[in-house]
Amino acid sequence: SLQAAQPRLAIPHAVLCSEMCAHLSPCGAYMAACVACRAPGPPEGASEGDAAPQAGVIYELRIYSLRERDFGAVLAARPVRAAHCLTSIQFSPTSQHVMLAYGRRHISLLRSLVAHGGSIMPVHTILEVYRVSDMSLVRMLPSAEDEVNVAVFHPHSGGGLVYGTKEGRL
Repeated sequence: SLQAAQPRLAIPHAVLCSEMCAHLSPCGAYMAACVACRAPGPPEGASEGDAAPQAGVIYELRIYSLRERDFGAVLAARPVRAAHCLTSIQFSPTSQHVMLAYGRRHISLLRSLVAHGGSIMPVHTILEVYRVSDMSLVRMLPSAEDEVNVAVFHPHSGGGLVYGTKEGRL
């Protein structure tokens, strides 16, 4: 109900780099969001000097349940390499896949180096598609030029996807 006095679900530390960084599934059963989490600490029983210092934060793509029986439960999660570069998270029309799009190049997204016209060009991941059920990578799209401003699935299953670049290309 929109008249509720208290929110039913609050997700602290969500990473919202753009208006497309959280998404509700078309079936209404799930929500996807990128969340900052505490990195695991040193192994149990280790003294402070035994473990190398950690950054303290990791980022996860999490699938939350919106179903009444397990509302708010994290159903699946996987690490996100460059959360600060995310511009889009979107479910597929069937709610079986979720897409991540990256709007900046980052060393963790570097796929390869390609020789082009006497110079070397870096090729970065710009889109990733994961299966919701087990969060396995289904498809990755690399590019030497593009940085994705927004990406969306076609509204009909199997219709593909479209992305727009920061330079105005579609």
